[in-house]
Amino acid sequence: MAPQFPSIEQFFEKQSSQSPKKRARSSSPSQGRDGFTEAEVDAVLHPPANQTWSPPNEYEEIDIAALIPGPKCVTFVGRVANFYDQGTPSKKPRAAKGCVKIIVKDDTGALTVRLWYANKDYNLRLGHLVTVWTPHISHSDTGQLAPSSAPLFASIFPERDRSCHFMVHENSDEGVQCKTPLGYKVGQPLAGLMTLKNFIEGGYEITDGKILVCVKSIGPRKKFTTKKGIPAENVNIGVFDDTAEASLTLWGSSAASAGAWKVSHTILLITEPGWRIDKRAWISLTSSTQVDVNPAILDTEWLRGFAQRLTRREHVNPPFPEGVFDTEAAEESQVRILYTLADIDEFARTAPGGKSSFGHQKFMGYLSVIIMELNITSLHRRNMLMCTECCGVPLYANATSAKCKQCDKEIILRINPRLLGPLIDETGTTSTGKLILSAAAWKQLLGRTAQELVASAADILKYLEQRLLFVRVTLLFGWIAEEGEGVGRLCIWGVRM
Repeated sequence: MAPQFPSIEQFFEKQSSQSPKKRARSSSPSQGRDGFTEAEVDAVLHPPANQTWSPPNEYEEIDIAALIPGPKCVTFVGRVANFYDQGTPSKKPRAAKGCVKIIVKDDTGALTVRLWYANKDYNLRLGHLVTVWTPHISHSDTGQLAPSSAPLFASIFPERDRSCHFMVHENSDEGVQCKTPLGYKVGQPLAGLMTLKNFIEGGYEITDGKILVCVKSIGPRKKFTTKKGIPAENVNIGVFDDTAEASLTLWGSSAASAGAWKVSHTILLITEPGWRIDKRAWISLTSSTQVDVNPAILDTEWLRGFAQRLTRREHVNPPFPEGVFDTEAAEESQVRILYTLADIDEFARTAPGGKSSFGHQKFMGYLSVIIMELNITSLHRRNMLMCTECCGVPLYANATSAKCKQCDKEIILRINPRLLGPLIDETGTTSTGKLILSAAAWKQLLGRTAQELVASAADILKYLEQRLLFVRVTLLFGWIAEEGEGVGRLCIWGVRM
C-alpha cells in the first residue's frame, strides 16, 4: 500500500466556529497575528534613547579651531552659542522628526552641530556646556548647511547611530570652562565691541559687531500659532548697559534659555545680532548670531557691578561694623591725623577698586565738622526716632523694639541715622542719614542712651535739638571700601564735643 502523504489543508489552522468575541477572549492579548508582541513592535518603531553610551572607537579630544574636514573620530567640548529647531515631519517610523542646528564654541573657535532627533528632547539652553562625539567633520561651502560664522559642521543622529553622541553637562558644569570670547586677549579691548548706544546709532552695520548688555527684565513666555498653523513661542528680555536700553527677543526653543538668567546679574555678549530700530531698539538672534552668557572678561564684572549699584536698595539703618576697626589702638595712638571731607573723598575715589593685596582698604582718623541740621523733633512727631529693617521691610517706632509684621518676631531698633542732618567743614559736606554711628557715638553726641532718648518728653527733645545745632564737634571715624565698589561709608565710633 502506498504511503499516505498529508494534504495541504492539514498545514493550516482550522477555522473556529466561535464568535469573534469568544475568539478575542480566548486569544492572548499580548500576542499579535504576526507572531510579535506589542512590546516588541513598539521597541522597533520607537527605540529608547541611549541613556548609557560607551564609545565604540577611540575618539581624539581636540579644540574646535584644530578640527579639519574629513572622516575621523573626534570629540570636543564647547558651549551653546545659538540654536534653533527645524522640524522635518515624516510618516516613516524610523525617520527623524527634526533637526536642531547648534553653534558650539570654545575658547578657540566655533562649529555648527546638526543634531537630528526622533523621540529625545535635549532641553537645550544658551550657555549650556556640551560634549560632542562624531566620526566625521564636514565643511559647508554654500552656507546652507552651516552659517558663515561657523562653516565647519558635524551631522549626528545619536538615537540611530551609536558612533556619535551628544551630552549636555547640566550637573557637572562649574561655570569656568569655555567662557572666553573668541579673539579676546587679557589687557586688550575686544575687537568689534561697542556700547549699545553706538550700536543703535549705526554700529549695526559693522561686520562682526559685538554688544555687552545686562539683563534688566524678563517677560512672560508667549505661546501662539503662526499663519501656517505651527505652534510657536517667544519671550522679550529687557537689556541695557551704561549708555542705552533695548529689547532682546528669543523665539522658539531658545526662549526657555531666559528661565535660568538673573535680572541685574546675567551678562550677555552678543555677536552679530539681528536688529530693528524704531521708537525702541529690538534685538534678535539670526542664524549667524553668537551669544556668550557671562563671558570671562573684565567688562563683565564692571557691567554687573554697575547694574547692581543701580538696583541696590540701601538698608534704612545699617549696623555699625563691629570688630572691623581697632578703636582702642586708634584712641591711644600718639599720631592722630585730622582729615577733611575732601581728603576722604579723594582717597576713596582713587583707591584701586577699594582693595589692596591685603584685602579691603581702610583707614581711621579724625574729622572736625559743624552740625548744620537736626531732625529730632520731626522724627519724634512721625514716630520714627528708632528704626531698623527685617524681612526686607523697614520698621519705625519711638521705642527700642518693635514686632515685625512679616515674621512676628520682636526686633531691636537703633537710633534713626536721619536724625543727624548735613555736616560740613571747610572743604565739603555729608548727606543726611549717610553716616553710620555706633551706640557709644550716639550716647556721646546726644548725652543719653537710646532708651533715655525715646523716654524723653517733646520739650526736652526740642531743647536738645536747639542746643546741638551749629555746634562744632570732632568725629572719630573709620572708613572701609564696600564690596564691589571703591567708595564706602564713614563709620563714626566716637564723638568729642
